[in-house]
Amino acid sequence: MRAESQDKLLCLKAGLLCVILFFWVSGVMMICVGISVQIKLSDVSIVVAETSSGAPVALTVVGMIIFFLSGLGFVAAFKEDQVLMKIFAGIMLLLFIIEIIVGLSAYSYRNKLQRNVLNRFLKVLSKYGVEKQITRAVDGVQQEFQCCGAGNFTDWFNISAGISQNSVPNSCCRIVQPQCGEDAMERREQLYQEGCVLKMKIWISEHYDVIGAVGIGLGLTQILGILFSCLLVKILQEKYVPVRGAKEAAR
Repeated sequence: MRAESQDKLLCLKAGLLCVILFFWVSGVMMICVGISVQIKLSDVSIVVAETSSGAPVALTVVGMIIFFLSGLGFVAAFKEDQVLMKIFAGIMLLLFIIEIIVGLSAYSYRNKLQRNVLNRFLKVLSKYGVEKQITRAVDGVQQEFQCCGAGNFTDWFNISAGISQNSVPNSCCRIVQPQCGEDAMERREQLYQEGCVLKMKIWISEHYDVIGAVGIGLGLTQILGILFSCLLVKILQEKYVPVRGAKEAAR
């Protein structure tokens, strides 16, 4: 019986260590992706919120939590420490619940979020040509996503500051040249006509499969981690409780 329990202990310990290793790799990847997105989409962050976007920062923070939590799990598994293992499983469960709540909230408010992005984008357009950082960011977004304006290129016709009447920024041009954005209605075939909010939505939609796969993989890893931890704690209790009972009886 003892040999059987020892085999179970070793199998669960090995399984938990494999899960923790995958969890650790996921954390490192999330940190790298979060930092990369912050760098790559810095212009989008400025345009959409006029501040650094919270999503890449949140991704980086969650990645760091997973990184350090994995370290705690490794220590708990190697030392067969029941207390640390319970803490590890508890934090994993809490993190899993938070991820579900955040995911459901983001899905429920996706339409409202799109409207907010559109309104913020329109607000930022009025500062084009006035604030250097916003001007550079808007140009960057329009070139990156091959778009013009928030809803479409005609949004620029209602902007009094920064550009001439019935004109759009040169960054709206398919081939950027001096004054290529003037007389936009006559030259609209030479311009990106779709709005940037729609183009950003399409870009996000194209990455849904990857985001979904990563989310499902991370969720399953957490469930396995919680399950293995609880089973390991149970076997450790069965292993050590009889020993303590025998010592007390000997006294």
